[in-house]
Amino acid sequence: MIDKSADNQYPIHELLQQRWSPRAFLEQPIEREKLLSILEAARWAASSSNEQPWSFIVATQENRVDN
Repeated sequence: MIDKSADNQYPIHELLQQRWSPRAFLEQPIEREKLLSILEAARWAASSSNEQPWSFIVATQENRVDN
């Protein structure tokens, strides 16, 4: 099992420390073909009230801009 405990600076309640988000980022990159497939599926997904156009922002380590 992967430990997903919070890396906290000060003691916090155990329930808060063990809380994690499924939106956490992994260190491994997503293959380009998988990313394009996900974006294509999202582009064709139904929308509320048929209000297009869709806009997507994709950030990758390869396209990183440090300020």
